[in-house]
Amino acid sequence: MALRVKAENVPVKKVVLSADQGQGSMVVKQAYGNESSLMMATRPPGYHTKPHMHVSEQINHVLEGEIWFFVEDQGYLCQKGDFHRIPANKVHWAWNRSQSDAVVVESHSPPLVGGEIIKSAAALFDEGETPNLRGPGENQFVSYDQEAVERKVFSSQR
Repeated sequence: MALRVKAENVPVKKVVLSADQGQGSMVVKQAYGNESSLMMATRPPGYHTKPHMHVSEQINHVLEGEIWFFVEDQGYLCQKGDFHRIPANKVHWAWNRSQSDAVVVESHSPPLVGGEIIKSAAALFDEGETPNLRGPGENQFVSYDQEAVERKVFSSQR
């Protein structure tokens, strides 16, 4: 373990959404410490998650492309260079409606590395440091009428 890891040593993981999580897949690289995690995710056209929430506050930064982020009844088109925040414990989801990949960096605090995610993330701890994660959180998929929200958002764009 170390406080720094070279890019080539951060595992690359393809995450395929199950039917109850949405549709599509993304390719991610992730690192974490005790208080936060950082993930870079490439989401191809058609990537569309189902509503979920987590205890982590999330801040997104779009590096390439564009993607829609929804927070409860609001939709936000985020394009290259944009930042976006998802408050902790708020229902949210994402949809890449474009024809090209969206590359997004996400920060999560506390770290969002619960369950299987932690096995493919780089731990950033100093030699001799005992990890003491605040969390770690996980996505909790919830029942929410995302189709009604999407209809409202996209009909107002015409």
